[in-house]
Amino acid sequence: MTDKPELKEKTPKLITREEYIIDIKTRWKLFASEVEAFILDINKLVVFIRPYIAKAVNKTKEIYGSLNERFKK
Repeated sequence: MTDKPELKEKTPKLITREEYIIDIKTRWKLFASEVEAFILDINKLVVFIRPYIAKAVNKTKEIYGSLNERFKK
């Protein structure tokens, strides 16, 4: 047994319903803007990568065609 008395935590102040609704709306606006920024970043990534993907596909077709010709002989 300890000699120290237990310290009780103070009960946190609860917010009102109106404050809660305002908080939810604020958090939703922040979430929506973050998702919008994420979508813009993904679009930029797609635009940046598209030429490299096209080049890789064309090179793969070229290599496949040359290998296909070699093995047909």
